[in-house]
Amino acid sequence: VGFSIVLGATKMNLANLTAGIESLTKQAQEFAIGATAGAPHMDLNSLISSQPRGLYNFISDIRNAKSKEDERSRVDKELANIRQKFANSSSLSSRDKKKYVWKMCYMYMLGYDIDFGHLEFISLLSSTKFQEKSVGYMAFSLMLRPGDELMTLVVNSMRNDLIGQLIWGQTLALAAVSNIGGNDLAEALAGDVQRLILGTMETKAYNNVAVSAEEEIRNKSLICKKACLCLLRFYRTNPDCLVLEDWMKRLGKLLEDRDLGVVTSVMSLMLGLVSSNPPYFEPLVPYVISILNRLVISRSCSADYLYYRTPSPWLQVKCLRLLQYYKMPNDNELLNEILGNILIRTEVSESLNKSNADHSILFEAINLVIFYGADAASYLKDQVCSLLGRFIAVKDPNIRYLGLDAMTRMAKLDGSEAVQMHQSTVLESLKDTDISVRKRALNLVYVLTDRSNAQVIVADLLAHLPEADSAMKEDIVVKIAILAEKFATDLRWYVNTMVQVILVAGDFVAEAVWYRVVQIVINNASIHEYAAEKMLLTVESKYAHDNIVAVAAYLLGEIGVNICEHTGMSGYDQFVALHQHMPTASLKVQAILLTTYMKLLNLYPDQVSEQINEVFAKYSTSCYLELQQRACEYKALPSIAADTMEAVLNPMPPFEMEGRESSLLSLAAGSSHNSGANADKVASNTERPEGEKAGRNNANEASPVMKPKPAAAKEAVVDLLSMDDDSSVNSSPPGSAGGNRHRTASGGSASAAGLSGEVLAEVPKWLRNATLVRVPTAKSVLLKTDLLTITVSADFRAHQARMAVFFENTSRFDIQNLKVTVTTVATSAGGINVKQQDPSVRISPGEETKLQLALESARPFPDAYPLEMEVHFTISGSAYSYPLLLPVTAASFFEALPCDKATYMARWKSLDGTDAEAQQVFACGRPVDAALMTQLRNVLVPAMKLGLAEGLDNERTITGTASFLTGTAGPDGKPISVGVMMRLEADPAQGKFRITARAKNALVAQGLKNFLVHQLS
Repeated sequence: VGFSIVLGATKMNLANLTAGIESLTKQAQEFAIGATAGAPHMDLNSLISSQPRGLYNFISDIRNAKSKEDERSRVDKELANIRQKFANSSSLSSRDKKKYVWKMCYMYMLGYDIDFGHLEFISLLSSTKFQEKSVGYMAFSLMLRPGDELMTLVVNSMRNDLIGQLIWGQTLALAAVSNIGGNDLAEALAGDVQRLILGTMETKAYNNVAVSAEEEIRNKSLICKKACLCLLRFYRTNPDCLVLEDWMKRLGKLLEDRDLGVVTSVMSLMLGLVSSNPPYFEPLVPYVISILNRLVISRSCSADYLYYRTPSPWLQVKCLRLLQYYKMPNDNELLNEILGNILIRTEVSESLNKSNADHSILFEAINLVIFYGADAASYLKDQVCSLLGRFIAVKDPNIRYLGLDAMTRMAKLDGSEAVQMHQSTVLESLKDTDISVRKRALNLVYVLTDRSNAQVIVADLLAHLPEADSAMKEDIVVKIAILAEKFATDLRWYVNTMVQVILVAGDFVAEAVWYRVVQIVINNASIHEYAAEKMLLTVESKYAHDNIVAVAAYLLGEIGVNICEHTGMSGYDQFVALHQHMPTASLKVQAILLTTYMKLLNLYPDQVSEQINEVFAKYSTSCYLELQQRACEYKALPSIAADTMEAVLNPMPPFEMEGRESSLLSLAAGSSHNSGANADKVASNTERPEGEKAGRNNANEASPVMKPKPAAAKEAVVDLLSMDDDSSVNSSPPGSAGGNRHRTASGGSASAAGLSGEVLAEVPKWLRNATLVRVPTAKSVLLKTDLLTITVSADFRAHQARMAVFFENTSRFDIQNLKVTVTTVATSAGGINVKQQDPSVRISPGEETKLQLALESARPFPDAYPLEMEVHFTISGSAYSYPLLLPVTAASFFEALPCDKATYMARWKSLDGTDAEAQQVFACGRPVDAALMTQLRNVLVPAMKLGLAEGLDNERTITGTASFLTGTAGPDGKPISVGVMMRLEADPAQGKFRITARAKNALVAQGLKNFLVHQLS
């Protein structure tokens, strides 16, 4: 207890530390002195006078410092004095040593580094005096971290305190261990902590026969509470430190304890164990219901645990939360009575603290009823719906937020019929001043929509869109797009809605949204004429947004022929309407416009030939490579064989709808997580398997828009209007990896636990795509299962890089014991220096943690991907292992060196005949054609930071040069760099490539060659 008071000082205003010390001495008198038989009693004045006066003077000097420089000067002076004193620590008295350690703690709490004196405060842990031992534990808790080398020096001292007979020694040790944690302490002390708990369950005298029975009970309760919380910390760090089967019966006995403080600590331990292993503890559900009956029905509670006349609200919340891990018990009359009592009797109080406590219990009861779903009594569900309808209309934003969140989950699990009666109130919440409430209201609007109210809700969202907060507009756009598509009974209404959305919130329309509009229109021939008219009328305005211009350009190029005979809608009129936006459009839209012009030229040569050829001539000299290449190719296209031109300019076939649909839905899922999915962590555990969810009215019925149509051609089709990788046409949908199988994925050489063939097939694709991303803020997927999603972002600069790997828990249960290890493969050992900042070991459902890496290229390496990442974790008692490769290659540390033909050939020949050449002929995983070569030049080569040799390549070759940068200093003191050259030759007939790489260092050439082989195979 005394140590808890000391730890509390770290949370106080530092200026009040002296008051904390006085409080400590007072608590020491009450709880420590006399805990052992025959211990002398000291009065408060003698205790206070025993505190070092120099500590008070030092704190006073710091508080009176007039500037930061004065404070620093005083601290430096004191540190120098303490260092000098500790140099001759053998002559220091225990009083002086204690005083100096207190000063070190205070300076550390102020933010100053303390890099000495650790052995001195560790020596205080072995003291038999409370004041000295408490100072030692205070310094230990502040200045040491799990994994520190000095941790081994304190283990024996803490074990001696845990197994000793002094209660204050045990409490200090338990509090320190709980705050520090770590695998080392868990392995060394878990057994002792468990024996402490078992010792409190015995009837014999615990500490000392000289103490009274009442004091003995209080001592046992105190130790049991602290030991349970300490064991919980150990379990979260190392689940193997205790055997769950043994603790099921022990926890049952502890739950029967008369002390509610003990029961509350045991419930905290149970929640930690149950979150990862629910089946083991299902037999304890009757004990939990019995506790609720004691608190809610009987209201049997000592005065110490009454909080504003509410019996132990924290324990009630824990009990209700634990029940959400299990189905409704067969004998549920008592539980229904308890829940009914909570739902009916809870009222808003004038006291804010009492109101908060009562509503915390109430909302957990509501969550439990929602979780039981169809199994819950009908009168309880009606009461919950009535309460939530009242809560979302109250003034308190916290209650409104929780009410909207609970109502959302209720609509997901039990259907939206009962929730729809509150539709107007929910829509009104979209105008709330609190953005968190607005986001929750939007999620609820999305869930309660069905075919009967879709058009009304979409219209309300459209009306709200112009005045919505910028942070919400993208989320609103995505949800409107999904609802309009899902419940569209008239495709014209869908087109009108999406056009209005893009016009109103164009800057917040993600590419996936307008891509989807294009797909739906293309796949439904009945709407072609109307959609073409709508697009042309929209872009005739010179103020049309960039995104609507892109949609119009795509659609008019494909289906504009349906309106070419209408008045004012000829091919020339379409060109004029689009071309007025060409000067102000973005590069991507300009590229789409050039492709549309080519299609218009093919359809209406007599109307637009002269104008479009002028455009091609103008952009054939553009400084932007993409525009220049398209203009040159389209300008030359009419002179190519007719069959080639026909193949290029044929209308696009219908899209594969299933793959595109999931990408749009994943946007909505991501925005829902970002808008507050962590408000109630247990709520994530309450979702049922898909087969148990009650469907909403027509929610699962596909509208005419949603029905997928088979693609017209099975072979891969290159979409000239797309700026994306051609392989995306037949790629798997973003959300498909993993499905409903709890599998792992492997991208490295190690074996993975529960490997799925589908996920394994996707991992190399994810890795290749992530390697090509060079935008520092962009996240790329490395792995996606129904348990865990791993994404990565990286910023490469010269020979250094910073990489962040994100781990998102997409399961219904806590991820425990997350351990991530990044190593260099053996053949590339020493090539890259890696420093890592580990992520959290525990991830709650819907939450995300991050691994941060600092990378430095030290010397050349031969492997395509030299860094391996091992991800280990457990969920619900099952262990998983994901071995993956990180998207780091030799090209990551390249610097492009463009050159002309003569320079390239001179350098190439100078490297001829050396051993530093790597060459390989390999089969390509895709058809080797002009489209692939264009993609390699425009996407792969820039991503690899290779400089092209001008005037050297033909349509079948790609040459490039670069410099491989390292952080290793050469003889001249400058970082070493290695020049590297590459030549890639295509053989379309055989579907093969020959890669030749030359460098002054053979490992650089091998690394470049291996990476290209991996990327193209």
